[in-house]
Amino acid sequence: MKGRSTLILLVSIVVLGIFIWGQEAWRAKKPVRDAERVRLFNLDGNSLLSIEFVHSNATVRCVKENGVWMAGDNDEGMGLADEALIQRMVSGLNSMGKGTTITEKELAIRGIEYEEYGFNDPLAVIEAVDSHGRHRWLVGRRAPLGNMVYAKKSDGENIFTISDKLISVIPGTADVLRDRVLFPSDAAGVRRIEVRGGAGFIQLLKDPKAGWRIEQPVAAPADEKEVDLFIGKLYRSRIVEFVRDNVSDFSAYDLQGETMQIAVGHGDGVSRMLILGDDVPDKAGQVYARRADDTSVFSVSEDVQELLNIPAEQFRDAGVLSVPPGSISSINISRGEDQLMLDYDGSNVWNITSPMVWEAEPVSISSLVTLWVNAVITEFDVEVPESDPEWVLEFASAELGTATKLEIFPAKGSREGLLLRRNDEPMVYRINLPMVPDSIIDPLSYKDRNIWTLDPEQVHRVELVKPEKRQVVERLEDMRFAPVDAEGNVMLDDHALALLLRNLKQVSTTGYITYNPRDLDIYGLAEPSAELHLGLSGTNQLGRVLLVGRETAEGYYSMVKGRDVIFFLDKPAVLSLTADFLQPTDSAEPASTQ
Repeated sequence: MKGRSTLILLVSIVVLGIFIWGQEAWRAKKPVRDAERVRLFNLDGNSLLSIEFVHSNATVRCVKENGVWMAGDNDEGMGLADEALIQRMVSGLNSMGKGTTITEKELAIRGIEYEEYGFNDPLAVIEAVDSHGRHRWLVGRRAPLGNMVYAKKSDGENIFTISDKLISVIPGTADVLRDRVLFPSDAAGVRRIEVRGGAGFIQLLKDPKAGWRIEQPVAAPADEKEVDLFIGKLYRSRIVEFVRDNVSDFSAYDLQGETMQIAVGHGDGVSRMLILGDDVPDKAGQVYARRADDTSVFSVSEDVQELLNIPAEQFRDAGVLSVPPGSISSINISRGEDQLMLDYDGSNVWNITSPMVWEAEPVSISSLVTLWVNAVITEFDVEVPESDPEWVLEFASAELGTATKLEIFPAKGSREGLLLRRNDEPMVYRINLPMVPDSIIDPLSYKDRNIWTLDPEQVHRVELVKPEKRQVVERLEDMRFAPVDAEGNVMLDDHALALLLRNLKQVSTTGYITYNPRDLDIYGLAEPSAELHLGLSGTNQLGRVLLVGRETAEGYYSMVKGRDVIFFLDKPAVLSLTADFLQPTDSAEPASTQ
């Protein structure tokens, strides 16, 4: 009894499983059936394996081989197809909706045979293989009304009318489906270019950091714009006509591939080569071509052939400075025993680190870099001069780990432009600069024009010394200033002192003269015309002593004591910083209590 119950349960499970499977299979086929009710074609574009069109005594076959579409008129004449065109054609077929339906019963009633609709000698036969199996359709004659044609599945009984646009969807030749792109990959991914042509062998490589470089016939930086222009022209070129497929002897077209080649390599390791041959007879402006990995011969514009004749010189970077300006982090300049070193601290601040340590002015650094960014090579491979370089400049990028070293030879009165060697290369170039300004090695050319910046509230003592006159004030506990060492016959000019403190906040020069001067007397600073002593509190900075010397047409010679840099202060600045702030009691305005 127990065994019988188990058997009944097992049979029930099997029956239920068959029922569920049947339901799922029915549901899976239902969309196909629904589509077949309204459309003549229902091809699965993703799983389509082949499709063939026979019409007007011509055959067009499309076959998917190893995931790649091929198109041709027979098995021996297949070439690479354009997948986008294949998919567009399949979509066009699938869009063909059924019009009027003529059933087999209606044919019998009318006494009409299938042949009378043109199926005995159809306009076209379409046969396809996809994941749902093999399908075959016949396209008969045109319907008398409505811009329609008759069509049916070869194994179907019903005849349908559909739009005669079907005729335009059917490819007339295999060529219209062929891939006309010479290099089907992404132009931005090119990392290597090799050209064999009238200009000899040229090899270009793209370094991840340094960019494009010429490796053959010389080792030199390449002009990024020229390389991009070359790649752009190459990738925009298209096949004009397909000549022949499955060619075994290319000598008839001069396509043996020995001298006229363009090869490109990508970062993913994929390499493609185009081989060019003879001019196409009776086709002006066309030359024979083929891909190295294909047996099809086609024609391309002679413009592609012209790419073979570009000289290596045209790819060479005419720019002197190969380090990107925005990434420069240090600049070293030397001329004989003199040396200047500039460093960027990464926080938008440049510093002079040798021969003095000062903060640099960004505008001056920018001007120096711009000078060499705008310098270009006007002549390559000039005869190497016998003299040693006069200048050596090095622009380095810590971010990229690269540097440009420039050795500049003496001009010796030549007006043709300076001679330069770059990065210890054996070649010497002529550049467009007639001379190197002496100022580029002067640290004062880069020094920040700001003499000092301080907080007036930290000033607790001000002493102004002029010939035969000395004025001193100090800040009291209540933050007011009061005269010091005065005999009571002076009083504080509060307005003049407030103006002085405001002007002390930031003092800037109109220009530097020299540093580490040997003789202060020539500037009138051995016995200055005025000395301004400032005492500071609430800071770890020392006080300031400003010395004002002799007046010139450009301003007053001045210096901050202990810093040994002589600079100009214009007359308004000197007058504001050396104005009296103590007045005799009979002429002073009432002192403020602030």
